[in-house]
Parts: sequence; structure tokens; C-alpha cells
Amino acid sequence: MNIKQALSTALIVVAIASGMAALGYATWNMMSHTGDRAVDRMNAQERESLKRVALVRSTMSMEQVYKILGEPTSDLFQLAKWDGFGGSELSQLRIYVVDGHPRRIRWMKLGYFFYDKDL
Repeated sequence: MNIKQALSTALIVVAIASGMAALGYATWNMMSHTGDRAVDRMNAQERESLKRVALVRSTMSMEQVYKILGEPTSDLFQLAKWDGFGGSELSQLRIYVVDGHPRRIRWMKLGYFFYDKDL
């Protein structure tokens, strides 16, 4: 192996390690801001969106939920999700569905917060 190949290999290893470290930090930072700490990390637009999320109840049909939150990005069996919820591309809202009714809300913003609520 010549010096050019060795440097290329070292550069690739450093890039992969740096990427893994950055992703690990973002995940740790997100998971350390849950509950009330998640709300503290939200910006004004996200807090306005949180007010709409707070209106969702377990007794509602998913059609009622869609009237409050808008149509989801995808609506899979037992999961509805909204990509970019709250105005950020790093954000995703998920509502887990049981028997046609919402049961759990999870809102994640990569590197910022993780909001989780059972209904």
C-alpha cells in the first residue's frame, strides 16, 4: 500500500468516525430533552403546533385528528406520521393508532427534543 492509499483510507476512517460521533451526540442531546425539557427546547412555531397536538384525545377518530393536525405525510397501518411537523425538516410527529383511535403521540426533532405522550 502506498502513502496515497494509506492517507485515503485514513481519511475515510476519520470521516466515518466523525459522522458516527455527530449522530451519537445528536441522539444523546435529543433523548436528554424529554417531557417538560422538550417543551423548553421548542421554538415559538413548535409551541403553537404543540397546542394543536394537545387537542388530540384517545376517544377521537383519526378523521377528527386529521382535521386538527392536517393530513399526514404517510398513514400506515396503526401509524400516522407528519414529516416536518412544527416547521422543521428535522422534525417528525407520529401518532400510534389502536382500533382506529390515537393511543400515543411521539414528536421528535433530531438533535433537539423527544416529546412522548400516552393518550
